[in-house]
Amino acid sequence: MTDKEVAQLLVLAIEVIKAKDKWLLEKNINEPSISHKLAETLQMFFPDYNVDCEYDGNIESDIGKKKIFVIKREIVEAKIKLNKGEEETAIDDILIREVLPDIIIHKRGTNEKNLCIIEVKKSKSALIDCIYDEIKLQSYTTNYNNNELNYQIGAFLEFETGKQNPRHRLHFYKNGRPHIFD
Repeated sequence: MTDKEVAQLLVLAIEVIKAKDKWLLEKNINEPSISHKLAETLQMFFPDYNVDCEYDGNIESDIGKKKIFVIKREIVEAKIKLNKGEEETAIDDILIREVLPDIIIHKRGTNEKNLCIIEVKKSKSALIDCIYDEIKLQSYTTNYNNNELNYQIGAFLEFETGKQNPRHRLHFYKNGRPHIFD
């Protein structure tokens, strides 16, 4: 499946959520509830893949957890709190962090079929949370710094909440960088 096809199906699923589950957005219901409904919709559009929320299994990792390698300087500059022990365990400028992506489209049991990773935020989310999600998306979509998850594309999705006729903001990542589809 091409990147553009994945992006188009994601846009279509977002429009379904905005129509079918608009109430969740208007009432500013919690992010996991919105992510769950989006994942259910995505599963219909990607029947040959698994769509999972908060997934932490990494079949190719010795410890079986999703971990990414991030640049410590980026975390510190964004004023994201370092986890206990990260200062001591950082190798050069690299931190190893366990993460739970909001939604992934993949095939369980292999990292060869990691299609899309989606981080969902509400417009009422703290800016620092949005910055951290974007740092994670850069890491998920590249093999720099020994990242092994290699998602084909990443998406940052922000829903406007607490208003009637909510809008959204969506942008993509490819190879660790922001990407625009024609």
